[in-house]
Amino acid sequence: MFGYDLGIDLGTGSIVISVVGKGIVLDEPSYVAYDTESEKVIYAGKRAYLLQGREPKGVEVVQPIVNGAVSNYSLACQMVRHFINRVIKRNIFRPRVVASIPSISTDVERRILISVIINAGAKSVCLIEESLCAAFGFGIDPLNPGGVFVIDVGAGTTDMAVVSQGSISQNETIKIAGDSFDEAIVKYIRDKYDVLIGLRTAEDIKKNIGCAVYRDNNVTMLAKGRNQTTGLPESVEISGNEICDCLKPQLDKIVNTAQELFERTSPQLVSDITNGGVLLTGGCSQLYGLDKLISEKLKVQVTVPVHPDLCVSKGCESALKKMSILDKYGYTFKTKEEVKTR
Repeated sequence: MFGYDLGIDLGTGSIVISVVGKGIVLDEPSYVAYDTESEKVIYAGKRAYLLQGREPKGVEVVQPIVNGAVSNYSLACQMVRHFINRVIKRNIFRPRVVASIPSISTDVERRILISVIINAGAKSVCLIEESLCAAFGFGIDPLNPGGVFVIDVGAGTTDMAVVSQGSISQNETIKIAGDSFDEAIVKYIRDKYDVLIGLRTAEDIKKNIGCAVYRDNNVTMLAKGRNQTTGLPESVEISGNEICDCLKPQLDKIVNTAQELFERTSPQLVSDITNGGVLLTGGCSQLYGLDKLISEKLKVQVTVPVHPDLCVSKGCESALKKMSILDKYGYTFKTKEEVKTR
């Protein structure tokens, strides 16, 4: 094997890279800490993620990819180059890359993302919608004519689609996902308890006691932050069912969008979905009770894979093996010359 073919799930919250024949080889937070004067990346990945909210003077932590779009071109190139080099090491051959992207991304956003990945070291890039990658990662055969409903709840976006015969029949993307859940928790605690907490604390609350439906046995957790009135440290006890109420508007939006997608789907595909159920993937699909909430609202069975946060990257790897099939639906590799990159 002279080179590598990479599958990259380049999300708002994490970057997951898989290699054909090896599987997942890298899973890191998609954060960078950089020098604000020189704009050079100091740390990328987990170390930068843990530094957020604790930055020393002259250093800032950002997410170069937000909602599937490049928010800072230079930092995005440096971050992706750092992770690709960690995977391919000193290999002299530039890899082909299949990367995931939200289905609502514009042509300009797609060109910019391709440019970032090519300038980070790729030979050519093919972009495939996140929901389609998630279906492939779960094991859906591109040649299967039956319909599959995929809901991928990531950090920046929730991507949902009806997949059939290796392509998308209906799709929708909303900018409500894990990061907006964290922001809602910060706002709730600030407004109700007059205590300001950090985004990392909010994320811990979401992961440990957050829920999409009420728990029979309510759980609690201490949220530590700063009292907005006194400016002094303060801790408040938060319950899981409180967080359920806090997240209800965002969760209702996700479910309502899924219902609207059903209404636009052909009766035959709806019949297939009723038999096969809904596939729920993405890091935030692990929110307690989210599968139950969607199942009750849509009246279908919901399946969550063992590692839902890795499905998209696995699907990118699977797509690399089946490009001869996907090529018929317009999924092709783009080079630097074809997209007129910087």
